[in-house]
Amino acid sequence: MLRAGCQLLTQSALPAGKTGGNSFALEFVRWRRKPRWLPVAKSKMFRVPERKKQTEEERTELMRLHNHYKTQLRSVRQFLREENVRHDETSTVDHIVLTPEQEEAEFQKCIDANAAWNAAIAKERDQRLAKEREEKVAYVQERLEARQVREEERKEQANQRVLLEIERSKTYITRENLDAAIETALANPVDHNYAIDLAGNLYQGRSTTQLPDASPEPNQQVASN
Repeated sequence: MLRAGCQLLTQSALPAGKTGGNSFALEFVRWRRKPRWLPVAKSKMFRVPERKKQTEEERTELMRLHNHYKTQLRSVRQFLREENVRHDETSTVDHIVLTPEQEEAEFQKCIDANAAWNAAIAKERDQRLAKEREEKVAYVQERLEARQVREEERKEQANQRVLLEIERSKTYITRENLDAAIETALANPVDHNYAIDLAGNLYQGRSTTQLPDASPEPNQQVASN
């Protein structure tokens, strides 16, 4: 009744000419007893309920009803069991009586089918393993060839570096030609300073008197203030 009253209240609150298609209804739930997910109250946590005493007549009547129920249940089970056995004996769909020779032949047929299936599976497995083995061998061979190529390139680079260092060693300053190298450096001073003008001409040395071969273009000259 509370739910129906809420729905009527919601419908009556709608404006005139409006339908209740998009409306919602409030639903209040009041538990008649404490929900089962709430714990036991602290006041009743250690309370042991008193067991109600039964009279002799009540206990006798309950025992009679219990025995009667058990007897009827055993009767139904026995009836269903006998019905199932009778159905199995009279049915010819799933119950076919075979002679020992027929059973042996059927069993041998199943064994032959299982052996054929195992042979087919074994053949597919051998083919798959052989293919995987070939792919692995090809992969390893490719890796070995790539490693050999890298080793040859590394050796070639090392040889080129050694030859370059041998060629450079001809101009190294050693203890024997140290005095001659010092005299040569003092007799031929080198000035590493240079300047670049607006035209891109390069002037070597700090105190050079070299003039540019070509004058800068008009658009490259600096406008005087």
